[in-house]
Amino acid sequence: MTFTPILGQSKCRHPRDKRVLTDDGVGCGACGHIFDPQRQAVGRRNAKRGKRIQRERIVGLGGQNLPGNKPGHDGLGLAFSYESKSGAAFSERYWRWLAAIPIRADQTAVLLVTNAPGPGHKARSYVVVEYSAWRDLHGEITP
Repeated sequence: MTFTPILGQSKCRHPRDKRVLTDDGVGCGACGHIFDPQRQAVGRRNAKRGKRIQRERIVGLGGQNLPGNKPGHDGLGLAFSYESKSGAAFSERYWRWLAAIPIRADQTAVLLVTNAPGPGHKARSYVVVEYSAWRDLHGEITP
């Protein structure tokens, strides 16, 4: 079975409730697509790896990783509350800019990113510091 989208109709997203067991493995009952088990396993391992890295970063700063899925709150420390992102959220552009800042041995590179939306709107900014530099400056002491 082949899925041919009609003009204006979106491509099949292979809904879980429409998946069926076939001789070749698991397939989509809506469009007939057969899933590659190797690709599914790689995706699962990559997701676990990303979550492990996020947990290690929070604990590395002296924070406590919070269990469960709490939106906007992955870890808790004495002075800081943590939200950790990895993967697509990482900006290569900011990383290049941060790495290009000339510093001496006793200095820390700090990148300020500012958005000034226009008249009547307050400018907003955030600071980007490399992880190990932040840990050296502000890492919490675990009791």
